[in-house]
Amino acid sequence: MMQIDRFSFIKGCLSIAACCTLAGCVDDKYDLTDIDTTTRVTVNNLTVPVNLNTIKLDDVVELDDNENISKIMIDGKECYALLKDGDINTSNFNIGGIHVASIPINSLQYSIVPPYNNASARKAAAFDVNLPDNLPMSSYHFNMDNIDPALLQLKDVKTSSDILLNVMLSVNPEFIGDENKIVFKNVAIKLPWGLISDDTRYDMSTGIIVIPEIPVGSDGYARFSFKASGLELGERGVVNNHSIDISDEIGIISAAISFDINSFNLPQGMIEVKADFDISAFDIASFSGKIDYHMDNIDIAPISLSDLPDFLDSPETEIRIANPTILVNINNPVGRYGVAGYGKIRLTSNFDGGASTVAESDLFSISESGASLTFGKDASSDNYIHFNGLTDILVNPNAGGLPQTITVNLENIRFAGDAVDFPLGTIESAHGDYTFTAPLGFESPSKVVYETTEDGWNSEDLDKLFINHIKLKAVCSTNLPVGLTLKVNPVDKNGNLIPVKEDSSNFEVEPMSQGKEVSLSIEGANGPIHSFDGIRFRAVISQDGDNTSAIGPDLDIKLSDLRICVDGYYETDF
Repeated sequence: MMQIDRFSFIKGCLSIAACCTLAGCVDDKYDLTDIDTTTRVTVNNLTVPVNLNTIKLDDVVELDDNENISKIMIDGKECYALLKDGDINTSNFNIGGIHVASIPINSLQYSIVPPYNNASARKAAAFDVNLPDNLPMSSYHFNMDNIDPALLQLKDVKTSSDILLNVMLSVNPEFIGDENKIVFKNVAIKLPWGLISDDTRYDMSTGIIVIPEIPVGSDGYARFSFKASGLELGERGVVNNHSIDISDEIGIISAAISFDINSFNLPQGMIEVKADFDISAFDIASFSGKIDYHMDNIDIAPISLSDLPDFLDSPETEIRIANPTILVNINNPVGRYGVAGYGKIRLTSNFDGGASTVAESDLFSISESGASLTFGKDASSDNYIHFNGLTDILVNPNAGGLPQTITVNLENIRFAGDAVDFPLGTIESAHGDYTFTAPLGFESPSKVVYETTEDGWNSEDLDKLFINHIKLKAVCSTNLPVGLTLKVNPVDKNGNLIPVKEDSSNFEVEPMSQGKEVSLSIEGANGPIHSFDGIRFRAVISQDGDNTSAIGPDLDIKLSDLRICVDGYYETDF
């Protein structure tokens, strides 16, 4: 604080002058009420003792209760940084299920010329017949519709329960009896190809299965059941308009029938064989194929920049960050199915008055095991992603001042690729965290304004002093890596700035300046300076060079050998 003399020598001079004057002029016949009793004493080069401590940035920033500015280590040096972090949580993955209804198939009828003479039918016979060649097939068709938009191709699918395929063969009812034995032998059946089954008799590539024997039961039917746990669709599994249509044929390729008839006359006419097929409904549980899952844009809790330190909170502040980074850690909940993720990060600074500044990263990827990514303005390695506009994220396009909030969004988030056994339904969400670090090193052009007031100097005597000039001399030293302009402005006892003539109170300090002698002559803009109570120091830190080193707590601005002299006059009543 600056301490000023009580001006006792001035008051003493005024008292002596008043006594001498009155002693020679008093006469009780005269009215002295209209006499001006104000006395003015001229003051030249009155030295005002001042003691200012070194202004250290560590004192200015006051980090104890500030959630925005932190101290970090850069290359072994403690520096200030705007440091904010938060969590990343997406919605759950959810791919709608696929249901296939039971598949209707038309019955097939085959006619065989009997090996016996109907005219001389016997009561008992044993014979074999073969089904004719080039037997007709029955067409079938099934549809998978309302397929989730994320699914592009189902190369193969697995079902939640077995697909059941039933084959029923029958012959003329006249052949059926308790003493009769009928067996279908070496039955080659064309089933849907690509069924996934543990039955080794089934050829997945052709869809053909050969059954050595299928006996006819007492109800007249020879039954065969086949189980499949899924379908291999290949190129037929490409999704068009959210749908897959499958068409093919099913039927008997070849078979022999062995008859052992003992109880009644053989029927006259043809041996009639009928084939019926039934494929059950099924639900798809998982698939292997191509997926492109788009998530909604993910809004993350915004970064609040309220309660900034004084030296950053000026409406004139304009900061272009030299080396900002964003570190993102995120898991990949579908990575175990062979699917990688992609996306962008978008930052939007929101300023008073509705202005905004936007920065967006290049496309980044999330590997199957998750990702730990660093974003910045330059890409220097595989895990370093370019971030367009990140340097200017704190710059108001319309005016000065820092943003009130920075909105963080994950955009265009996709999980795409060739999936393996990817389950349908709900899967857990992706989650992680981010850290936004902006060391307070500035790119050109940047400006930081800091103001502090040294006041409380006013007294009854100083209140009677009218100052024409304030002459300031000092030695200025700083280890700031950027230049600054220091403005000194008197303030009155009410804390108001006293207007001074332009450029009468500014001086420039170069980066890393040591022992710079400065002198100012401050003159009031509207006449003598009155009610002088202190000085406001206004430091404008400007970056117009190449030194982008971050500022730290050990940096300071020091005014030493400071002397303040005033010219003017002292005015009082006697």
